[in-house]
Amino acid sequence: MKTKKDADYSFNHTRDRLLERYDITITRAFYDGMCKDIKDLTSDVTLIDIEKQKDDTQMIFDIKYKFIESIRVVWSDERACITTAIKRR
Repeated sequence: MKTKKDADYSFNHTRDRLLERYDITITRAFYDGMCKDIKDLTSDVTLIDIEKQKDDTQMIFDIKYKFIESIRVVWSDERACITTAIKRR
């Protein structure tokens, strides 16, 4: 059975990656706030890169949403949410 990669899946995956890669624990409300900041392109959001894919466009952002230092996340235009957190180089 194929996994349905929706907003719930993306939240759970992002929550797990933030804990693994940044030692940060988030709630669904916190995740929704980060997604809103990206949708609204607030001053806490910096676009790093855009990757066009067959069925989606993914954007990499640095976001300072209530963090001392920014974290790097991947945004899916197709799903309209953050799909994962990646380590900054």
